[in-house]
Amino acid sequence: MRGAIAMTWHYIAGELSLLLGELQEVTSDEAFALEISNLRREVEAEPFPALVHIAARSLALANDICKISLARGDSCSFVRQLLICNELWCFGVSAGLFIDD
Repeated sequence: MRGAIAMTWHYIAGELSLLLGELQEVTSDEAFALEISNLRREVEAEPFPALVHIAARSLALANDICKISLARGDSCSFVRQLLICNELWCFGVSAGLFIDD
């Protein structure tokens, strides 16, 4: 049973890292890209319980990135970023990283 639990943890961490990578691809701001890169390293290095905090920070960052694109009038980037933000939220809820009230 331990192997199955470890595999699930690795899957969740891997999927979160993948979603962050997708967000990084649609982010033109270097400071945000660096912050996303740092979050990806944390996801891949930290123990599973830390993913709750990292996922929350990831979602907040994705939200900030969307707000900036919207403020700039960059609707194309905003839509792409918003889709990834939604994926982060849905994945976090289904993985038990967020509680959907």
